[in-house]
Amino acid sequence: MIGRISSVLFLLLLTTPGKAVAQCDDAQGSDGLTWDYDDVQEDGFSVVKFLRNVFTPQVVTDTKRIRNYVRDERFHTLRLRCGEMRAVDGIYLKALKIAEYDLARALFLSLMAVLEHQKVDVKVPVLESVALPLTFEEDSLFRTRTANLPSRLYQDTPPEGDRDKLQHFFASAYLTYVTESPDLARTSGNLVEWGEAKFIVGGSDDLRDRRANRQGEAFGRDLLVVKTLLPSDYLVLPKEAR
Repeated sequence: MIGRISSVLFLLLLTTPGKAVAQCDDAQGSDGLTWDYDDVQEDGFSVVKFLRNVFTPQVVTDTKRIRNYVRDERFHTLRLRCGEMRAVDGIYLKALKIAEYDLARALFLSLMAVLEHQKVDVKVPVLESVALPLTFEEDSLFRTRTANLPSRLYQDTPPEGDRDKLQHFFASAYLTYVTESPDLARTSGNLVEWGEAKFIVGGSDDLRDRRANRQGEAFGRDLLVVKTLLPSDYLVLPKEAR
């Protein structure tokens, strides 16, 4: 395993001189911007806000927070300054903080942050297809979030980008971590790819999706032993090492 040293070297190559360097190293930059920014909180007390906080499940609240983080203009600015891999790590590290450093919750929240499909069209006899919603976000919020997602992930990334690979990566990492079974995660990922080709309108069994699945499996498996690993430790490995 290449480990944290390779990640630091990679991030240093991505940084630009001046204030961006501190930001990419997690310290506060001269403009006050850091990766660990928080949502803008509503001022004052209201009964509606109180009831919403009391009765909303924690997972829903946490999902909203991590998606707000990705939508934020500050995330867009830091992603451009520090690079795509640093932005992927930023999502995971923020998810860790929101999840109070529960790794399983953090991996799930990371998946919720990077979901790139708002809905899927499932092939159905007679009706031809039925749209199933996945994120339940307003259209404008979904578009803003997905536009901010890291996209240039690999050397062979196509012109349209690789935003969808992050959901494969974090889904496989989550499943591997919670089940402690890379084999189960691999089987599930393969079934998803098979089902996508068979039952999803426009779907295909994509070898590049399978690569992201394998990287996620490795990340989730190794997190069981080493708790301080980052997604970039796995997304930047040479193909032959995956």
